Amino acid sequence: MSPAVNAPDLARLAERSYEGEPLAEVGEAVRAFRLSATKQNLMLRALRDLDARLGDLEGTTLQERWRCFEAQVWPRWQAGEDRPPLGEHWAWGAAALVLSRAVRPDWPFFRRVRSAQWIPWLPEDDPMPAERARLGLALAEGAGWAGEQTREAGRALGTQMLWIRGYRALEQVAEADLAAVPYERGAGLDALDAALCHLGVFDRTPRKGTSRKRRGGRLSPEQMAVRSQVPERFRAVHALYLRTYGERISDVYSTRNRKSGSLAHFWRFLDTCHPELRSPAEVRRAHVLAFIEHARGLAERHQRRRVEGEDGRMTAYAWILDVRGFFADVCGWATEEGSPFVGMAPPAVPVERFELRNMGFEQGRRRQAKRMTATVLDLEREMPKVRAHLARGWQAAEEALAAEPESERARRDERDRFWDWALLELLVQSGLRIEEACELTTLDVLRRRHRDGRAYYMLHIKPSKYDRARVIPIGDGLGRVIAEIIRHVKGFYGTEEVPACDRWDRHEKRDQARAPYLLQGARHPSALAESSVRDRLARCGREAGARHSDGTPLAIRPHDCRRIFASEHLNNDTPIHVIQALLGHASPDTVMVYAKIYPTRLVEAYRKTVRATYTDFHGPEALRAPTLEEWRTFEQSCELRDMGTHLCALPTGEHCPKGLVCLGCSHAQPKKSAAPVFRRMLQSHSRALETASANGEPAGQIAARELEVTRIRGALDRAEQLSDDVATAIEAAAA
Repeated sequence: MSPAVNAPDLARLAERSYEGEPLAEVGEAVRAFRLSATKQNLMLRALRDLDARLGDLEGTTLQERWRCFEAQVWPRWQAGEDRPPLGEHWAWGAAALVLSRAVRPDWPFFRRVRSAQWIPWLPEDDPMPAERARLGLALAEGAGWAGEQTREAGRALGTQMLWIRGYRALEQVAEADLAAVPYERGAGLDALDAALCHLGVFDRTPRKGTSRKRRGGRLSPEQMAVRSQVPERFRAVHALYLRTYGERISDVYSTRNRKSGSLAHFWRFLDTCHPELRSPAEVRRAHVLAFIEHARGLAERHQRRRVEGEDGRMTAYAWILDVRGFFADVCGWATEEGSPFVGMAPPAVPVERFELRNMGFEQGRRRQAKRMTATVLDLEREMPKVRAHLARGWQAAEEALAAEPESERARRDERDRFWDWALLELLVQSGLRIEEACELTTLDVLRRRHRDGRAYYMLHIKPSKYDRARVIPIGDGLGRVIAEIIRHVKGFYGTEEVPACDRWDRHEKRDQARAPYLLQGARHPSALAESSVRDRLARCGREAGARHSDGTPLAIRPHDCRRIFASEHLNNDTPIHVIQALLGHASPDTVMVYAKIYPTRLVEAYRKTVRATYTDFHGPEALRAPTLEEWRTFEQSCELRDMGTHLCALPTGEHCPKGLVCLGCSHAQPKKSAAPVFRRMLQSHSRALETASANGEPAGQIAARELEVTRIRGALDRAEQLSDDVATAIEAAAA
């Protein structure tokens, strides 16, 4: 046979009946390999030994016997058991079958085989060496972000994929081939994906990890009903409601998916406990009330994270609200002329919101609010430490990269440290939801001009939870974060602008438009997934040592950054309606759920209010130190009481509500000679305050200590403001 034995002929050999000596044609192909005569003879001998093994296995075709060989014999050979007596050439028989394409191996075949050494043996007209070389060049150009070992693993993976699938060119590789690669063989798969995209095999940007597999499309309402195991008699109304809800209220896929699950719980409950009901029109108040108790127990079993003191009530409450919303919508739509819901609606909504108040849900809501308040207070205490830790980590990584600019490890470390810092700062300083942050593009950074010509920037937020877009101002801090992100993304790709890439919306189950997304190029030329952001923030919190007040680790989540944003703005006197607009909330009440006023803020606000009231009544100069003439006039009209460190000008006989805590009283005038005493008191109380803060004393006690320090500091200031003449007059009056 001529040296150019073509692959299709031998591929048909694998499917022919295994009778006689079908490997003779493979032997002819071996003689065309670029091997010395000695090595060709060794390979032919190994092929005969393999032929004998195949003859003892089950199967009617060569490919069937090969599958049996891979499952039963080949693992033992790789483990060093029962190998043919050929020494280091024991795998050459299998190599002959694979290289000649007489069989198509599976992934386990390449587990401990140096298949890359087989490529030079192929004939000159075989396309495999050229495809392997082309793949290596594509990896260097399209996957330069990956390390050398990762790129080499990608080239080996691509070559093996061509053998396994029986392809003769890289253009034949399909999406399903990448998705079928076993998890344990995934090293280099991301680099291979990027190289194939660079070659134009796939008309998309590179993907990574599970995003190649978990890309199921949007389910129709009918498919949702089937997947949720809705009983047959309720599927029609279930699907009709979801479709109508999407057309008339909200087409957000995640919202409809959640409602489908809630209603499915209710329909299955009716199917089990009330099989006599054939339509939602027959549902009454008693049925819904019975479902409430059922839902509580079911919610406890569905909880993903167990929280001490929680019993799943809020999860059950969410299900019941969806059920109540279903009946409210259906009862309303059924009154319209020609409505398809006629005959499906009960006479009235079976249950109203106010009827759920005394069923334990309020207790669950209070516990949830208490836990959220405690978490926000812990975040307020720990977040500065976490932010400082990430900033220092990025700075140290930058210095290490500057010292070793050619080090690939230093470059990767600087990139990772930067994204840790950038993601947290972006969420804290913008208050965005995680899905909103991941959808940001450079096109959303809007430049505007004031009438005087000064430029300012706004950030456009795409519709998310409530299908409403919004625009928020970009301050100095947020502007720096966005600028650094853009700089790093361009540096990752080596381009002059942020490139466009694809993004999969896991909530809506569809591909978003290709755009220059802001969060991309962290470790891979693709948009960051929400799960990656969550994992990074949780890891950063652990590395920074963030703790709850009880000492347990504090896991930082993306939504915690949103709560911190709301609380900081509220405590910085930002009006609530402005915070509502910045966060994109439906009502100001939601702002107060997120934002918490801290005890120190309450004390400061109360102090300002009292001081403002006193100033309005007595005038703006009521608190200044008196002049000599003012003191003499006042002395003549009022009997002074010597309190040791100060004089009290409260008229004799009047009740003093302050008791012994009078340094903060406006009637008290400290003596100048008592200034050293006040300084010692200030140092002592300041040390006590620092110790209390370090020991984590209750916020109320810390606030009381802060008040003591403030009173002493105010007394010291008033004593030091006295001139010598006034001080002499005060000392004389006290004598």
